Amino acid sequence: MARKVVSFVEARRVLFSTYTNGAPEQYVAAVLEIRDFLTAVIGEAGIAAELREPLRIMRRYCMRFLERVGASEDHHDASASGRHLFRERRWQMRDYWFGEELGELRAGISFQVATIAAWFGLDVEDELARTLHEPDAS
Repeated sequence: MARKVVSFVEARRVLFSTYTNGAPEQYVAAVLEIRDFLTAVIGEAGIAAELREPLRIMRRYCMRFLERVGASEDHHDASASGRHLFRERRWQMRDYWFGEELGELRAGISFQVATIAAWFGLDVEDELARTLHEPDAS
């Protein structure tokens, strides 16, 4: 299961791509996808305790990012497929606070991925690996 999680996040450019390579809506959509994936994995039976807590922390970083950038999910709006609606429509990628929240998301998730990789002895692909922090040796 740990390999499945690492493989999933390795392919999520929101966690490592150049900041200007996307639009806010794309980043929010990617974070929603990550959050939903983590929720599904956490809900699976037999998940190792050493994996469960890092996944919960990663999901909290996703939820915090979504809250702080004003993303919401309106399940009653069919025109938006029930997702990706923003309380503040004027924000841009160049807005300092959006970048700050994206940086916090990336740092938080990358630390948890590093923890999972170290605990389970997994390799991480280069693009994501460059963002990883060294987990504590304790």
